Amino acid sequence: MVFREIDDDLWEIVQKYLPPTKPHIGRPRCDPRGLINGILYVLTTGCSWLDVPVKYGTKSTVHRYHLELCEKGVYQAIFLDLLRSGYEIKKIDLSHCSTDTKDIQAKKGDRLAMMAIKK
Repeated sequence: MVFREIDDDLWEIVQKYLPPTKPHIGRPRCDPRGLINGILYVLTTGCSWLDVPVKYGTKSTVHRYHLELCEKGVYQAIFLDLLRSGYEIKKIDLSHCSTDTKDIQAKKGDRLAMMAIKK
């Protein structure tokens, strides 16, 4: 899959949800846009964190930022905002979406079966 950095329109939406940068004490934090592009590079290409291009930050910095965003629920907020605006401007094509089921607990298929019945 080809990786494209986020454009200015998308960045305007994403940056609203990012944690504020801390006051300048010690080493300044890397550029948040670069870190987001580094995260998206890994998620889009499927490479490991070790293969993040240096222009986005060090592999450990990009990965640590990704974990911080996960813990704070930032991805969910961004996704919901993009979903709402995407439906309005018709930029999101959900026919190419998929679900990763590795996090769904389904001992002996009970939970998945119940979910299918409820629908």
